[in-house]
Amino acid sequence: MADKDTEQIKFETELLKLATLVAAAAGGGSVSLLLGDPTLLRLSLAGVGFFITLVLAVTVWRFERRIRRLIAQIREAL
Repeated sequence: MADKDTEQIKFETELLKLATLVAAAAGGGSVSLLLGDPTLLRLSLAGVGFFITLVLAVTVWRFERRIRRLIAQIREAL
């Protein structure tokens, strides 16, 4: 059982890394859109990018909580 949980933690950690990198990329892209001339299209795309960044930040937070729970379960089992 501990091996299965350990593999699950590894998988969740990789998803956490991926979500963090995508959130950083989306946030950076949104900021770069605001550096040019403020047109309606740029502002709209930047707003969508910030929304995506917010959703990914919540996803990262949930992954982190899930990983901590899995680690606690393994420690209890030992």
